[in-house]
Amino acid sequence: MIIIWRGAGVLVIIFGIVSALLTNIISSEIFRQDNYFAGHSWIQALCLWLAGVASFVVGKYVNGKPGKPVVNKQTGETVIQKPNHHLMFIKMEYWGPIYFAIGMAVLIIGLIRR
Repeated sequence: MIIIWRGAGVLVIIFGIVSALLTNIISSEIFRQDNYFAGHSWIQALCLWLAGVASFVVGKYVNGKPGKPVVNKQTGETVIQKPNHHLMFIKMEYWGPIYFAIGMAVLIIGLIRR
């Protein structure tokens, strides 16, 4: 699979990885069980929600910056070039709700399997 990103879009993946590492380490320490993360869907959902919040907030910030005026050399026209930070052609801030929905699915499936 080819992963395509523009600008800071790669941070969406990094937020997911860092969130998984942190929630795994912290939950194992708090509950004194090795690999607590793998056996409990609520902590997995929390991990996804944290990554979603980070993606949403950072995405809103980087994509919300004002555009820069750029002059087209061929036509002499001035065009406003806005920032475009995305992963797989989906803007960073839209990954927040995607992470949230996946987290809800993980939580519901975990509750059903119980």
